[in-house]
Amino acid sequence: MNIFKQLIKSIHSPKHIAAFRFQGIGKTILYIFLLSFLSVIPRVIELTSFSTDAINDVQDALEHNIPSFTIKDGKLESESKEPIIIEKPDMTIVFDSTGDTEAKDMEEEEKSIAFLKDSIVVNLMGSVEWSYSMIGAEDITKDQALSTVNMMDSLKWIFLPVAMISVYLFSSAVMFLKIMIFALIATAFATAMQKRVNYRQGFRITAYAATLSTLFFTIMELLKTPVPAAPFVDWFVITVIIYLSVKEIPQRKA
Repeated sequence: MNIFKQLIKSIHSPKHIAAFRFQGIGKTILYIFLLSFLSVIPRVIELTSFSTDAINDVQDALEHNIPSFTIKDGKLESESKEPIIIEKPDMTIVFDSTGDTEAKDMEEEEKSIAFLKDSIVVNLMGSVEWSYSMIGAEDITKDQALSTVNMMDSLKWIFLPVAMISVYLFSSAVMFLKIMIFALIATAFATAMQKRVNYRQGFRITAYAATLSTLFFTIMELLKTPVPAAPFVDWFVITVIIYLSVKEIPQRKA
């Protein structure tokens, strides 16, 4: 059975998941990479969309909305006496050389870029802050900043694949770690129910037991629908499917 048929069976059949415990470890590892790939699809789409929109919106804001400025010794300076908030269809851009706005003030903005007194704050799937010195912009003018953004626009299809691969590798590592931990739960269930399951078989069972939860959260992310207490829902669903799968295994002979 190929991994795509296994994917379908793993959605609804604990009996098949239990049977997969005898297959080679290489195929199981390949299946985990498939689950990881599916799980990052919403984030890759979001990253691509945000990056493209961010570059275009920042270009437009620098040309039409943001006054002349300099960054000197890592500090943003301009003649603006108050924060400038630019609402774009896809994101919010904040320019504040006064120091009134802090990085923590941007945490509630779902998609935003803020040019603050000492740093840039980007908010997408979490807030990230970089000081101007960290990104090599200790001394820069508005025209130089616009030239840098234009260069980023021309190079984005080089940077984006690198970022996508990084997201995928990180997600794969997290997926492997989660399956390794839940494999212990599989062996614990097997011991309690007197089933013949070692850790390696528990690892294989857990890999396929993670299918339903992974697909569910992938769909929810694509629909931009938050799930309350998402980690606990994820853990609960995986644990239940592991239990049902182990239950399908014949008991050890006395």
